[in-house]
Amino acid sequence: MSHDDSMSGLDFRDFLTIGGFVVTCLLIGLGAGWWADARLGTTPVLTLLGLAVGVAGGIVGTWFRIRPLLSEDVSRSGPADGSPTPPPRHDHREGPR
Repeated sequence: MSHDDSMSGLDFRDFLTIGGFVVTCLLIGLGAGWWADARLGTTPVLTLLGLAVGVAGGIVGTWFRIRPLLSEDVSRSGPADGSPTPPPRHDHREGPR
């Protein structure tokens, strides 16, 4: 089976990029919360808040990365209700002779 290079979608490199982004968001949020807790003595409140912000950042970043691919799949597959896609309309009129 051959790989079609014209097909758009996520490949292995994209998954690594998304995974790296999520891990980075989590570590930054957790690290910032831990650092703020150490400075302010509010353990574990800001650490948990930083973790939540990191999780949210990872989710939002992942959504923005895959959203264009999802909309391409929907537009290629036709309407969501399963009805056939109408053929494109063409203007078959010719100009003046």
